[in-house]
Amino acid sequence: MKKFIMMFFMIFSAIVFISCQSKPTEIPTGDNVGSFSSYEQLGDYLKEFYDYNTDVNRWYMSNSEVPLGTPEAGAVEDGVNFDQDEERDYSKTNNQVEGVDEADTILTDGYYIYIISGNKFFMVDAETLDIVYIYYEESMYFEGLYVYEDKIVLLGNYYVYLNYEYPEGDDTEDKTTETGDTVTSDDTVMIVPSYYPIYWNSYYYGTKIVVLDKSDITNVEVSRELMFDESYIASSRMIDGYLYLIMNNYSISYYYEEDSFVPQYMDSVVNGELEDLPVDQIFFMPNDSENFSYLLLASFKVDDDEEASIKAYLGSTYQIYMSAENLYTTVYRFKYDYMNNTYEDKTFILRFAIENNELAYKAFSTIDGMPLNQFSMDEYDGVFRIAVTDYNYSFAGAEYTNTMFLFDATTDDEMTLISSLEGLGKPGERIYAVRFSEETAYVVTFVNTDPLYKLDLSDPVNPAILGEFYEEGVSDYLHVITDNLMIGVGRQAETDEYDRTFFTGVKIALYDTSGDTPTNIETYLVEGEYSYTNVSYNHKYFMSFAPIDEDFTYIAIPVSTYSNNYSRYSQNMFVFKVHHSGDLELVAQLEQTSENYFDSIEKAVMIENYIYTLSYSQIQVFDMDNDFSFVKKVVINETYYYDYPVTEEPVETEKLD
Repeated sequence: MKKFIMMFFMIFSAIVFISCQSKPTEIPTGDNVGSFSSYEQLGDYLKEFYDYNTDVNRWYMSNSEVPLGTPEAGAVEDGVNFDQDEERDYSKTNNQVEGVDEADTILTDGYYIYIISGNKFFMVDAETLDIVYIYYEESMYFEGLYVYEDKIVLLGNYYVYLNYEYPEGDDTEDKTTETGDTVTSDDTVMIVPSYYPIYWNSYYYGTKIVVLDKSDITNVEVSRELMFDESYIASSRMIDGYLYLIMNNYSISYYYEEDSFVPQYMDSVVNGELEDLPVDQIFFMPNDSENFSYLLLASFKVDDDEEASIKAYLGSTYQIYMSAENLYTTVYRFKYDYMNNTYEDKTFILRFAIENNELAYKAFSTIDGMPLNQFSMDEYDGVFRIAVTDYNYSFAGAEYTNTMFLFDATTDDEMTLISSLEGLGKPGERIYAVRFSEETAYVVTFVNTDPLYKLDLSDPVNPAILGEFYEEGVSDYLHVITDNLMIGVGRQAETDEYDRTFFTGVKIALYDTSGDTPTNIETYLVEGEYSYTNVSYNHKYFMSFAPIDEDFTYIAIPVSTYSNNYSRYSQNMFVFKVHHSGDLELVAQLEQTSENYFDSIEKAVMIENYIYTLSYSQIQVFDMDNDFSFVKKVVINETYYYDYPVTEEPVETEKLD
């Protein structure tokens, strides 16, 4: 158990690459990758780096936890009934790539609903709403979960705070603490200042993975645990039961300690204690001499006892994209040009191939600009595509350029650039949304109006713009419904007399993408100058469900509405039917039955003809075949915030022409 003083918030960590040498004598650059031959060699390398780079900043910030409420079950009334003779149809999590699962905070298999909330995991019977199992860890914060056959995988970070103890003396004389208490040298007390608070904390932290076995619902057990000391989860994916973890370890980012520079981990199927990662699993790659951290890549099969594959690269990541064949990690770098008084930004891209269910480094590349999010990246037919906005800042102002890059996804050492498509967006516009669909891509740029571009990427050597559609507002998230239909979720916008843009509400638009130029079929506007939807920031809040043998798709979108200078608030889950014939129909506005200002509906899942909505405090069920009437609820957390009154007026929506 170590003591660390670490900052709570870390900004854009660096990517690091180092050349292949037996024992470096300077900070090198190069194109190769290799492992270290001994811990001594790794220590010498890091020591030399920190001697070389003496300008390392160390930031610190205190952190505290707010305890969650106590779970309480309380069904209001009966009414959920399924056909017991048929397999249930249900919604899946919103994954970017088919066959590549992403973690979520609420999942269902049609029979149970699986939920994480803070440091708790709940397993709820979908028919009775009984809470059949709870897993709880006081020092954990769960970020996501997976369900694979009889296994449930919980992903989270742990923070364990350490109390400061009065140091033991060399004699038995009584001593006086800072609070005035007298103790002997045999006593241990926590030192609490009389007048000033402690602004920094000592704690140890890391990533923890818990695998639960639910083969016997009456006796759910922990079947496996993994811990990664001083690491944070950057992202994760699951393919055919193999979990792939992408983590950042910052233990050497801001300082170097000679007795503590090796990543530590614990895999319960091997050992119950933390141990050093073998040195032959620690790799270096080409480097820009900025700073060091570890990029940890781990993979294991969740339903067997094979030892996890764990590798550490001297690097880090921010955004990732993963296909069925490759993992791509990206890191951004901003640099100041003293000669020209300008700022430049670059993105480093690393490709790791999936080989025997393990991740192995293959190639890298560098481009100008930075992607918006994971949807800015895609791989298709051996080609990696990435859309970026290049920000060039100077005293004269900012200049934005938007580009689509296409790389060969099969080359080693260096990712070969095939082509690039420039000129996306008007002057001053940046990318707000991207969506790839095989040989086609859609890109949204925005300043005052929303150009929706349709791109032809069928010939990687000659990508082309097929068409541009302009409308007011902007789409922050694009979702393909069918080959010819796409949903855009974003914000409606207008300009004033000074040509300044302001938003007027949340918009949900249906587009016809069958032609070269996309066209708008219908748009719904949820009015409110300060309205927003979490879908704009996290695609996991967007739910879609296409019932078997039906010609429509349900979508559910949470929208929070503020108006009248924040004096009026309302939150609803808007449920639409997207008819595959080309029609967008609003079928329900679901509200939280308890009027708690801080407790609103965030997500939803669907099972057959029922929709389950999730908030911090409870799960609610509505019957979709009976005008979405309320059926039942169960409380999973007691709310502890003050209940502010919310409006009872219906949220205004407008179907735009």
